Amino acid sequence: MKHTFYKLEESKRERIEAAAVGEFADKGYDRSTLDAIVRRAGISKGGLYEYIDTKEDLFSFALESSYNRMRDFIRRGLSGVPPQGDPLLRARSIASVAVDFYVEHPLIISFLTAAAVTENPQMRRLARNSFTSYFEGLFGDCDFTPFRFGRLRVIDTLGWILVKTRTDFTERLRETGESEGPKRLYLEDWDYYVSAIGSGIYRDGPRASQ
Repeated sequence: MKHTFYKLEESKRERIEAAAVGEFADKGYDRSTLDAIVRRAGISKGGLYEYIDTKEDLFSFALESSYNRMRDFIRRGLSGVPPQGDPLLRARSIASVAVDFYVEHPLIISFLTAAAVTENPQMRRLARNSFTSYFEGLFGDCDFTPFRFGRLRVIDTLGWILVKTRTDFTERLRETGESEGPKRLYLEDWDYYVSAIGSGIYRDGPRASQ
């Protein structure tokens, strides 16, 4: 983003970001247009180019901002909880907070879900890199030594679960129009994955979930 974007009043920045997230969530990267985004934001196309260089620029910013908001939300939600060094147990704790973000910000989650499977390979890599950065921000200080498999294998597995459970929750929320049922199933899914993976992933044998 151009430096002029960060000099905008907060309400206008948020309006542009929300318009971009909504457009990318609804149509995906390739079918989204800057014309549609400026209509959603209520600004001129020439005005938008005062703040961005390309659509890719705006997509990248939306990814970074969305993951930052979700990470900050999770950290606040876990602020009173003693930090867990075990990444599997931490993942379950994070899931119990993240689901509330999903409920409060369904459009952001729809955007992140769509970004992960976008047809454009370059933007898909960008989305994957943004997710990796988000993941490292939450799990980077965990202790992976108790696991039978390497750190990267465990990270890939947890990343897959995070994306799958988020996608399943989004689809259930869209289908039902209410949050309690999808939230309950989401947490049940996490209990299952923690139990199933925990039975074979540790060097010293199965551990009970905590």
